[in-house]
Amino acid sequence: MSFIILIAAGLIVPIFYRSNIVIAKLIAVIAFLLSAYFIYVGNSLNSIFPFFAVDKATMIMEFVLLATLAAVTLALTGFERPLIAQMLFLAGASLAFVETNNFFLYIVLFEVIAIISYILVANIRNFYNAEGAIKAFIAGAVASGVILLGFALYSFVTDSFIYSEMNVGGKYTLIAVAIMLAGIFYKLTVVPMHGWAADAYSQVNHAAAAILSGVIKSVVLFATFKAFYKFFVEYPTATILIFSFFAIITMTLANFMALWQKRISKILAYSSIAHSGYALIPFAAAASAYSYAGVLYYAVAYIFMQTSVFLILNDLRRELGVKYLEDIKGLYKKAPLHSLLFTIQIFSLAGIPLLAGFLSKAVAFYAGIDVGLWPIVLVALLNSALAVGYYVWIIKHIYFDEPKSSETISMSFGSLLGQLILLAGTIYFGIIATDIISATTM
Repeated sequence: MSFIILIAAGLIVPIFYRSNIVIAKLIAVIAFLLSAYFIYVGNSLNSIFPFFAVDKATMIMEFVLLATLAAVTLALTGFERPLIAQMLFLAGASLAFVETNNFFLYIVLFEVIAIISYILVANIRNFYNAEGAIKAFIAGAVASGVILLGFALYSFVTDSFIYSEMNVGGKYTLIAVAIMLAGIFYKLTVVPMHGWAADAYSQVNHAAAAILSGVIKSVVLFATFKAFYKFFVEYPTATILIFSFFAIITMTLANFMALWQKRISKILAYSSIAHSGYALIPFAAAASAYSYAGVLYYAVAYIFMQTSVFLILNDLRRELGVKYLEDIKGLYKKAPLHSLLFTIQIFSLAGIPLLAGFLSKAVAFYAGIDVGLWPIVLVALLNSALAVGYYVWIIKHIYFDEPKSSETISMSFGSLLGQLILLAGTIYFGIIATDIISATTM
């Protein structure tokens, strides 16, 4: 029922968003709320089709996904209104993606979400947007080709695509999985498959970047861990070596690159890439009882804080023309509410206690410690300290420098409501960890 509601709303919304965006937003938000309700009462895809399954962890991810997309919907305005329908289709595909227990459907839905992401970034207003959209499309096409190549090879060596029944033995299986992961690493912006994201996240419309870097990446992170978990535990040594190596080079290179950026969106893009490195630690620690919790916690925390900062940056770009660090000097005097909400989410990205970013790192790092990956966790802690440098530099410009102009802006009601939803998630999961821990370790 949730899937049907979202798709139906996605078809209806385009009728209204050109003439009355308020009605379009209302339809979308009601669709998200109804979908969450039907998931809660157990009326989801798993109750109709045999290739879907929902556990408590999946339900949490679905609720967070729907709440985040509702928040983005409320914040949209002007020429961004086509994103409303696209988010409804994305929500429907994402629910199926995280619920499926069939590897064939995982691949199909992965490609569906990829296609929707291309449409999202195609909301082009200038040459800069067009360049980012093209980079995202080319990288996505390459990733899709690589994933399908690996899947074609794997299809020859397994008798079933059900996660629990898949064949995980043999050298051809290892080769196939390695090829598929190479393609998935493009989507997760793992170094060295990260170059497109550093440019695309900063060049496309920032509302689309919020969905692309915050929502889609989190969904892919969670669904991929479920799909490949059986491979991870079957080959623990290879899993540790591969994911530890990519985690280290991803977080380290991205954090160093972020230090030298002057464009705020580029800093946030490299920050996003660095967080992909942290998120790979529970993948490396798949043998830990806390690995599932680590992946889910990171996906949940990241979806709130990353989506929020790009949405705020979108407001600032539209209202004040903010692009570079120089443009946010004294921002707290010109946009006090934007500055406050932006600061809280930046602190969460930095891993400040009592915010979701801190607990997500704590759980992810604990999973690594649980299986003896102390060196990797130590590198991650050093990188987290390094990242504080560019986060603090942003805060310094906002609060300790004088503004270049006296122009002020206020936050619209829809944008404020959306930001409060995201803030509530950041604070709630920064204080209460029991929901995720109990849902993943029983």
